[in-house]
Amino acid sequence: MARDIKKVDIPLKVGMSAEFVKTVSESDVYMFGGITGDFSQMHFNEEFMKNTMYGTRIVHGILTFAIGCTASTKIQEQVKSPVPSASYGYDKLRFINPVYFGDTLTCRYTVDRIEEETNKTYSKLEIFNQKGEIVVFAIHILKFFPLEEEGE
Repeated sequence: MARDIKKVDIPLKVGMSAEFVKTVSESDVYMFGGITGDFSQMHFNEEFMKNTMYGTRIVHGILTFAIGCTASTKIQEQVKSPVPSASYGYDKLRFINPVYFGDTLTCRYTVDRIEEETNKTYSKLEIFNQKGEIVVFAIHILKFFPLEEEGE
């Protein structure tokens, strides 16, 4: 049995954007490695990495992506969203350029499309380094939910 989707007033509009800026430290990488168990020599072995195309250790792609996800929270804070939402997923996630320890990332989140009938927004997540080079790209799907009415 299909459930009717209760419509909500989505507080975002096409073209709205938000940014989050963070410099990635060695500590960030070490903590992320500890949390995830990903101790790849790409991130932890400087001597090994000297002999690669990168020449030095690089930041986990997923850590870079996770930092960028903060921008989706920032846009909702910007509009003081009265409606709860949850990440519905990411499409076309790409790690385009490496991120190095000490890079300053600018994470830009821009609403690209609103799907009123499903209470979803589709937004571009673009992460740039301090040189203006794109390092990560993804399409974020954000799903909004109606507040539960008392007695439901």
